[in-house]
Amino acid sequence: MDFIKNKTFRLYLASIFFYFSWVIIQAEFTLDDLKILLPLLFSFLIIFSYKLYLEKFNKVFAYILFFSISFTSLLGVTNVMDGSFALSTNPILFGLAFYSAFFAFHIYKKTINMTFIWIAANPLLLITGPIAFSFKSINYIKLKKRLSYYFPFFLIGVIFFKVVATPLTPFFELINSTNAIEVLVFGIIFELFVYFNFCGLSLIIYAIFGILGFKIPLNFKQPFSSRNIIDYWRGWHRSLSYVLKHLFYLPVRNKYSINVALLVVFLSSALWHGVSGSFILWGFFHALCFIISVKFLKKDLKLLSLFLMVFAIILGRIIFSETDLDRLILKLSFSINSPTELVNLFENIPALSFISLLLATLWVGLEFFLKDLRFFRERSYKFLRIPIVQIFLMILFLLLVGSQTGIEYAVYSQR
Repeated sequence: MDFIKNKTFRLYLASIFFYFSWVIIQAEFTLDDLKILLPLLFSFLIIFSYKLYLEKFNKVFAYILFFSISFTSLLGVTNVMDGSFALSTNPILFGLAFYSAFFAFHIYKKTINMTFIWIAANPLLLITGPIAFSFKSINYIKLKKRLSYYFPFFLIGVIFFKVVATPLTPFFELINSTNAIEVLVFGIIFELFVYFNFCGLSLIIYAIFGILGFKIPLNFKQPFSSRNIIDYWRGWHRSLSYVLKHLFYLPVRNKYSINVALLVVFLSSALWHGVSGSFILWGFFHALCFIISVKFLKKDLKLLSLFLMVFAIILGRIIFSETDLDRLILKLSFSINSPTELVNLFENIPALSFISLLLATLWVGLEFFLKDLRFFRERSYKFLRIPIVQIFLMILFLLLVGSQTGIEYAVYSQR
């Protein structure tokens, strides 16, 4: 019964309790919600298969695990992860992308142990997306001190997710448009949505785990404080970037050029998100932008690197969000007509959605323009953790959350 004393096991039980409490409060409990327990079974199977039979094939097994979500996507068993709302195609494989990537990393690094079962299957991680490549107990820090440090992250996360991201979903009708102006507007808004949705949830879980006595990676570090696409990726979905670096970039870079290594990394990332022509194009596009940016920086062309970053982020998001390849080709033709759909849509958009868009633009603007100031340099959202700003965020939450509009979902938890 020693495993009952294990801290990660107790955290798993606490997370299960949080999950089902939230579902019951929302009065939405169905048998489908029991899918959250299935990753535990698959985690046991992965660990025992590895320990009993596959330990000497650790690298091959690691890559099979990492690309397992690609195979299920190719077969249509799981949906692609394009950021849109989509219920799980197959509840049995809920969370596959994240717990398989978690095991792939640790099996490749030969750092796997039995307690990792409780980490990989933790429902809060599977819903929100951070891959816990590091997981450290900080119970030696007193609860009061943990609360004072982590609660501001929690509040920021809630504001990002509920007040900023969710009300942006009424703008999603623009995805059907192929008019260049509307395509561009959608690309910008969808980038803001994915950022505040994914970052918000990541901050919430970072805070909850910290308060409970566990430190996990800070999954986002003000990516828009970057001045080039290289730095941007260092701050965006850091846990996946870390896994990609160790599974693909470093091994390939040891044998081939940096360009080949970067291409392999972005194509692997594309396949992890889902097998489709759009994602393959996205992988090639971002690899090319990364390679060009490296060349610009070597020649100290910082302004060109900055323009390339903005171009790559917006066009990359347009490619990423479009699963219909034929429609994507039409969008990339950039034909300009009268933006009637945009005008008609904006007439029916709730006022709260425009407030959220203003807030999203403001905070991204602060990240971008004030990156060198004191509270921005650490890139840990310190500018939003100042006490006076926290009071403002609390007031903002109380004023706006009651009139919430839009679809509330986690961009990566539905697959």
